[in-house]
Amino acid sequence: MDYSHIESPGLIVFPEIVESNINLVIDMVGGNVDRLRPHIKTHKTQEVNDFLLKAGIYKFKCATIAEAELLAISNAKDILLSIQPTGTTLSRFIALGLQYQNSQFSCLIDDYNAAKNINDLAIKHHVNIPVFIDINVGMNRTGIVPKEALKLIDEISNHLSNLVIKGLHAYDGHIRDVNLQTRIEHVEQDFIDFYVLIDKIDMSTYELVVGGTPSFLVHRTNNRFVCSPGTFVFFDVGYHNLFPENTLKMAVQIIARVISKPTNSTICIDLGHKSVAAENPIDNRVRFIDFPHWTLKSQSEEHGIIEVQDHSNIEIGQIIRMYPYHICPTVALHQNLQVIEHDHLVGEWLVKARNRKINI
Repeated sequence: MDYSHIESPGLIVFPEIVESNINLVIDMVGGNVDRLRPHIKTHKTQEVNDFLLKAGIYKFKCATIAEAELLAISNAKDILLSIQPTGTTLSRFIALGLQYQNSQFSCLIDDYNAAKNINDLAIKHHVNIPVFIDINVGMNRTGIVPKEALKLIDEISNHLSNLVIKGLHAYDGHIRDVNLQTRIEHVEQDFIDFYVLIDKIDMSTYELVVGGTPSFLVHRTNNRFVCSPGTFVFFDVGYHNLFPENTLKMAVQIIARVISKPTNSTICIDLGHKSVAAENPIDNRVRFIDFPHWTLKSQSEEHGIIEVQDHSNIEIGQIIRMYPYHICPTVALHQNLQVIEHDHLVGEWLVKARNRKINI
């Protein structure tokens, strides 16, 4: 492959792998796209939205107003903002519904006072807002514990006229056991109270949105659940060991170039922590595709130092290919993805929703 026109540090994406990953996930829920509500936080691009829509998926989840607007621009039918909106986020959320009337926007709720604020603004603008009750199943990041959820459901149903409860949301991002059987047991333990809750609810009108990519292999077997993986479209090293071999494949590579050889055993590449997710320890940021024995020793803003033992065969300007350990924040650090088809650069996908604002 000719890398002369590939920007570094940069990301390259292989659309055929993206499509393959999407089709595989659809197959894994028996071809029933009604059981999928993928999260777009990983890719943040209109092009991948289009791939998902083309595959028949019509329900989506997102984390920011910009992601929600990008879905509306893509003509997505059903968009769940996976936070409880407050402040300016709430006013922008209402504005989305007023601006993009071909899409339905919903949000999460786990607190009555927050729900009342949303309801008051909905009344002011003469709109009804679909909401999902956010259930805490052990991650302890957001949500109300299942035993308190019925009270909140009753309060919203009886007192907040412009909120319509559409379903329950249960995200279990803390469950990522490498062994699948252990993961299954972990889900069963943490979802005990959730199962009790849903047995008390009229399920004919509720959508149950559960899980992410790691727990997808567990929840996909429960026909009552709508699964919301996100990382699967691009995949990454962090989740690679959680899935069987020859299933999901990594669709994005990081491209860097050697810019210096400061010592006999180290090289420097143009990949600092401004170009790859740096929230993990230094040994869990990238995996070198062509040199698996290499070790990333340190990073500064624009530089990465690699221990290579012997750099006599390494040239300045040489291309270094890597897979990211955590793809989602890595994509958010780049303005575009360079598109590769048949070993040629054919264009770019703008990461439009990396910004906090598109129009609204």
